Order: sequence, then structure tokens, then C-alpha cells
Amino acid sequence: MPDNQYDAIVIGAGHNGLVTSAYLARDGLKVLVLERLDKIGGAVTTDEFAPGYLGPMCSYVCHILQGKVIDDLKLREHGFEIARHTRTGGAGRGMHPFPDGTYLGGPEVRDNLDAANQLRKFSESDARRYFDWIEFWEQASGIFQPFFLTEPPTLSDVVQSVKGTRQEEILEKLLTWSYLDLIEDHFEHPNVQANFMGSPEMDPADAGSILGQAIHRVGQFGRPEDKGIPRMSMGNISGAMAASAESLGVEIRTRAPVESVIVEDGEAKGVKLASGEEIRSFIVVSNADPKRTFSTLFEPEQLQPSTLKRVNTWKTRANCVKFLAAMKELPDLSGYLGDGYDRDAVTSIRMMPSIEYHRQSWADCEAGIPSTAPIMHIQLTSVAEPNLVRRGEGHVMSNWVLYYPGEPNEGSYADIRNRIGEQIIDIIDGYCPNFRDSLIEWSVQTPEDIQTRVGMTNGNIRHLDEIPSQMLSQRQPYRTEVRNFYMCGAGTHPMGEVTGAPGHNAAHAVLRDLERIAF
Repeated sequence: MPDNQYDAIVIGAGHNGLVTSAYLARDGLKVLVLERLDKIGGAVTTDEFAPGYLGPMCSYVCHILQGKVIDDLKLREHGFEIARHTRTGGAGRGMHPFPDGTYLGGPEVRDNLDAANQLRKFSESDARRYFDWIEFWEQASGIFQPFFLTEPPTLSDVVQSVKGTRQEEILEKLLTWSYLDLIEDHFEHPNVQANFMGSPEMDPADAGSILGQAIHRVGQFGRPEDKGIPRMSMGNISGAMAASAESLGVEIRTRAPVESVIVEDGEAKGVKLASGEEIRSFIVVSNADPKRTFSTLFEPEQLQPSTLKRVNTWKTRANCVKFLAAMKELPDLSGYLGDGYDRDAVTSIRMMPSIEYHRQSWADCEAGIPSTAPIMHIQLTSVAEPNLVRRGEGHVMSNWVLYYPGEPNEGSYADIRNRIGEQIIDIIDGYCPNFRDSLIEWSVQTPEDIQTRVGMTNGNIRHLDEIPSQMLSQRQPYRTEVRNFYMCGAGTHPMGEVTGAPGHNAAHAVLRDLERIAF
């Protein structure tokens, strides 16, 4: 086989691209991964954002990485490891403070009984209904768990799978109720309602806004030892995947941006690099998002009009800002927990004071306005992994902030980046009054920054919004109209997040197709 001839080329060394390449190589294919950046990982990396301080640049917690992928690719043998302090089935102990001085979660909540007892301080009814809430989500996510590592199911497939069971009614609610309907059906106290409000990628008052959340919660069926903050943060995951792939014979080239897919007679035959180099292969797989893939790697005449139309109608509205901070000390929560509390006992903080605040955040995003009500998912990363601070003192904060439009309707993000950061600091300081004074250095990545750095359209970390019209079989298919050209990224079934599932599923789709050709 010539040096520039491969069985398969994977475009993009994000985590799903690495998973796809490893599975293909494990089956005996000669595989090349091409990455435009100077490092692997895509949105799953650990970077030094301030001198001596490292943090997760995009994705920030391992909560749904599939056990089958971990085991099949022997990721633990290649360095995958969850930091010791978070091997508890999640990211550690979280807390949700409120402006009125109350809070939910925190150090005293170790299990569901503790959580129910805490809710009783707000509402006896809410404490009772809490267990109904848990049961609902167990049943709801259980509907989709069997389809996670399969070809994308149609809605009819899912309906048939629960027909005549208790889950049939739950599926109907997932399709017809809104998140607000569900919240109001279970809880009455405003703070409790806010605490259990998820982050749907659509108006929480719209029917179907709980569907994507049910699929996200499939992670609850995973092994506790697979969940938490990885050793040295998220780059640990992509590093282990790359090492696994290379051990199977995969070749990975960085600083190798792909300019186009070579198409002859409607069939993918390889790729052309920005350098002008052409590399041939029998299979081409894109880990890039669907919008970017079809709008930049092909000529319009190579695609069907329906595909071009879909590129323009895919929704990528639910975007985020990533805020990272190097701090002298951890945020002070003594106004809630009292003097002398164990600072290391809280590893994450959620700041979203009310349902109305949440709705305002989404309304701003839809209107093209950078959030006036930013919803914050704060992770005190260095509590779990002190080695992220190379100087031996200080701490690292990772903060994923919702919701922001892909592009503001006035001006540019470059003009307002600093203002967004100051707004985030002011809000945190209102809850934790030592925060601003504790800052050593901070950085903000807007959706525009994330798009430029990682290549995801509008900075959308899930490639496509997880809404009913873009889930299950309505998500981007693995197979495309261009023969032997496949998709394996977060825009395919089942979802975004660091799951490895799209990479696993796309690789198996390729292998099934090759088997059919062989026989």
C-alpha cells in the first residue's frame, strides 16, 4: 500500500474521532487521523490558561463516558484515571446557594435521604415528592439507555420498546410536557424549583424540553469509578484515547488541516490538506460538526440540495461562555455554611437563583443578547486534582456559563469579552465576597472564541442543539449521501458530552458496511 494510501482517514482528533479510529484499527484497518491544531483532544483538553495554572478549556467533567468504550479500548491501561477525591459516582459534592442566604446541597448532603431531609426545611411536600422525581428520571433515562450504543432509533422504535409498560406514560410526558410542567408537578417552593431546573437547549416552557435531559441522564447507569474529574482534568481522557489508538496502529498527525474531501463519482476517495497534499483512502470519517463538515469540506454541487438546506436549518442556539480563574483561595461560602466549614468539602457550585432568571437567560439568547442572567456551573477543579496548580499554592475554577447566542445581534464578542468576564466576577462575588480579591488571573472564552479555537460552529459544544427535532434518528446520520463518507462527532446519535458513543457507533456502522461489501 502506498504511503499516502489508507483504509480510513478520520478528520479531527477530538475524543469521538479518536474512538472511531481505535475501533477501526482494532478491526485491522490502516487508519490516519488528521488534526488541524497542534494537539489532540478537540474540546477535551487540559491547558495552562495562566502561568502555573491548568484547567479544562471546554468540557469539564467525566459523567457519561461509556464503560464499554473504556474497556474495549483499554483506556485505564493507557492512563485514564479519575482523581481520587471524586471517585464517588459524580463530580463530588455540589451546592446551590440562593440570594436569600439559603442553599441546597453542600457538605451535609451525602445521599438521597440527606437531600430529602434538607428539602423538608423548605417544604414537607417537596421532600416527599423528591423520591418521585428520582424515580421519574430513572425510568425516563432507562427508556433510552438500551439505544445508546446502537444505530439511531426512530421515535417509533422507542415507542414500541415501552409499549404496554410503565414507561409508556413517561415517554408521553417526555414528548408533550415542558420542563416547567415537570418542575411544577413535583415541587412548590421557588428555591427548590430552581434547584431542580435543568439546562434544556430550548425554552423550558416548550413541550419536549425534557427529552434531551432524559438522554443526558443515561449516565446514572454508568459505573461510579468511571465518573468524576479525571487526573489532570479532561486532557487525561483524550490522552488515553490517543495512546490506545496508537497502540493499535493508528497514525495521528497534528497541524494537518483538511481543506476538502476528495469526491469522485459520488464516492469519497480521500482528502486534500491545506498544504496541497492529497491523501487517499477507501473510507473518510468526519469528527467535525455537521454544519462545518458540509459547508467547508465539499463543493455545493457534490451534495444534494436537501443536505445543503439542512446545513442552514440545523439549530446551534444553546451556546456557552467558558470562564477559568486562578485564585489565591477558594470562594468563601461561610455566609451560607458558617465559619470554620471545610473549604474542600464543596467541589461544585451552581448559581441560578430562580426559574424566572433561567427563562430570562434563554430569552436573551434567543434574542441574540449576551446573557443578562448568566447561569453558572462552577467547578472547583483543583479541590479534586491539586496537581493542576503547578506552583503548589492557589486554586483553579472552571465555570461553564449559559446561555449565549452564537453571534450577538449587535457588535462582536471581541468588543464585550472583558465586560462578560467582569459580570461573571461580580455575580460570583455577590455570593462569595472574597472572590474578586482572590483572583490571580482569569480568562473568558466566548462562543466565537470556542468556534475559532476548537472549530465548533457557534462554539456549540454539542455540535447541534439537543432538542426533539435533532435527537434520535433526526440527528445527523453516521452514513451520508456521499458513499464511504461518514460522520462520528457529537452531532450524531446519541448526543454531545464526553460519551465516546458517537465514535463507537460510527465505527461499527463503517465495519458493518465493509462486512456487507466483503460478502
